[in-house]
Amino acid sequence: MNEGQFPGGPQYPNQGGYPQQQGYSNPQQSQQGYWAQQAGQPQMQQPQQGYWVQQGGQPQMQQPQGYWSQQGYPQQQGYPQQGYSNPQQPQQGYWAQPNGQPQKSSSGLIIGIVIGAIVLVLLVGLAITYPAFVKYRELAKEAANGGLTQLYFENHKWEGLNDSALIIPESGNKFTWYRDRSSTDGDYYSGSYKLYLGEDAVDYLVDESEVSALVDEDYVESLEKPEYGATKDNFVCLVLTNEKEVFYGQEKEYKKGEQVTTTLYGFYVHDKDGNKLTLVKYANPYEFNLVPKDK
Repeated sequence: MNEGQFPGGPQYPNQGGYPQQQGYSNPQQSQQGYWAQQAGQPQMQQPQQGYWVQQGGQPQMQQPQGYWSQQGYPQQQGYPQQGYSNPQQPQQGYWAQPNGQPQKSSSGLIIGIVIGAIVLVLLVGLAITYPAFVKYRELAKEAANGGLTQLYFENHKWEGLNDSALIIPESGNKFTWYRDRSSTDGDYYSGSYKLYLGEDAVDYLVDESEVSALVDEDYVESLEKPEYGATKDNFVCLVLTNEKEVFYGQEKEYKKGEQVTTTLYGFYVHDKDGNKLTLVKYANPYEFNLVPKDK
């Protein structure tokens, strides 16, 4: 190679050539930042980092993060785009479509299906376990009150052991008391009732009943007979309000103010007769012994 000649280009004198980088003695060494071309002309400085050399000698900006090839280049489909201002770019959470229209992600639908399945499982589990829970709760109440609960009382009819009486509790805290259970078309009382158990029964008798001025907690304690299972835990108050009476075929409705409320109190025990309500009325020696029967 002759002095001052670039490969493939014309010959240049050593003194009339291109400026060489300071500090280099080789006259053929190109200036810093230039590249030798076939025509002997310096090529544009190497593009900065982030640029790509394109045909025509013009630098193109490096593909921005989150973009794919710009217009005029094939665009990759099926990949999520991130929110850019280019109106042709799908928004975040969408997928590029052949016609350029965004389509929603299916992740929301999947989450909805999963949540729905969980709720369904919980509802089915509740439907299966709730009856057992109710039964367990009632058994727990029975244990706390000597075996008696409001539900147990309402779900049975009660027959007299030493008389022919029959008490039938009904829904809505209603009752009918037949004088002779062998003839339910005969004489009876009917009305509303309230049942108090344990400490609630003691509190009602000494604080709220029609005989509250005559009794106190010491009186209740005097009635207890632990050897027979008669304790405060299974103390009972059955409060009956007569609203209607049929006596010898004659029917009588009691208006408000005429209704008679009677409190029977005693214990719910278990003895040779089985489960039994043993109740008395204050200052009345007669004892009502009632046993539960299936309705």
